[in-house]
Amino acid sequence: MNPRKLVAIDIVFLGSIFIIAEFASGVVLCVALGIFVLVRGNSFWQLALGLYIISLGINYVPMLIYALVITKYKSARTELGDELIDQRRAMAKYRRKSLLLLVPLLVPFVALRRERRRASGEFR
Repeated sequence: MNPRKLVAIDIVFLGSIFIIAEFASGVVLCVALGIFVLVRGNSFWQLALGLYIISLGINYVPMLIYALVITKYKSARTELGDELIDQRRAMAKYRRKSLLLLVPLLVPFVALRRERRRASGEFR
C-alpha cells in the first residue's frame, strides 16, 4: 500500500480541491463523531466503536498531508508515473487498495514507515 499514490490518483481524477476537502472533513468529522460516541456511550461496544471511528479519522491525517504536498508541487501525475497509461486499470487497482483505509491506524503506520525508508535512501 502506498498512501501517497492513493492520494495522487484521487487528485488526478477528482481534483485537488475536492480531495483536500474530503480528507479534511474525514479527519474532523470522524474524530468528532468518535468523541461523541465515546462521551455518550456506556458499554464496551460503544467504547470500541468510538475508538474505531477516531482511528479512521487519524487514518486521513497522512492522506490530507500528502494531498496538500502533492497539490503544492503539482506532482500528482509524476507520483503515478507510467501507471496512468491504462487509466481504467490504475483506478481499479487503487480503488481496491483504498479499502485498507478502513483498517484502524494502518495508514499512519505505513506512511511513517515509507517516509523513514525514503529519507534513509532505501527507495524512491
